Amino acid sequence: MAEKDTLKDKEIIQNDENKDLKKEDQVSSQSNDKNKGEQSENLQEEYEKLKENYLRLLADFDNYRKRMMKEIEEAKEAAKRSIIKEFLVILDNLEKAIEMAYQHKDAIIEGIELSIKSFRDMLKKHGVEEINPKEETFDPNLHDALMTQESDKLPKNTVIQTVEKGYIYKDKLIRPAKVIVSAGKKEENQQNNNEKEE
Repeated sequence: MAEKDTLKDKEIIQNDENKDLKKEDQVSSQSNDKNKGEQSENLQEEYEKLKENYLRLLADFDNYRKRMMKEIEEAKEAAKRSIIKEFLVILDNLEKAIEMAYQHKDAIIEGIELSIKSFRDMLKKHGVEEINPKEETFDPNLHDALMTQESDKLPKNTVIQTVEKGYIYKDKLIRPAKVIVSAGKKEENQQNNNEKEE
């Protein structure tokens, strides 16, 4: 009996220990759940902060983009006003030329020459260069050949005449010069044609 009592006592002690362990597990589990809850709250707060920073940054960038677009448009408009102002000087010169033409017939040539000079000066000021390739070698990158013509004076592929000047703006072609190109001497062309026929 004493053994039974000892076994019962051991079982009771073991049950009590098991109950204590279960309670500790429950407390530990509750503590872990509490920690997980706190971590979840911390992560949620951090997420909200990051989201707020992102939205603020996005709004700042959008405002910057709008401001830059506005400044670009303002710069374009200022450039247009500046160029228009320079065209007005040329218009004034042409109007003066017409007034002078009524008074003095020879003055119209002087007025037109003055207007052309003003216009050329304005183009040059803005970086526009004239292409007038008379008696230069034909360059298909800068010249547009309207026709070829025999020439005793100029070698083959040389510009005889500029029909319409071309223009370059900052190394970019605006309009090619329209030209008539030498086909060489008449005798050379006849000799070449005879060789081709044979």
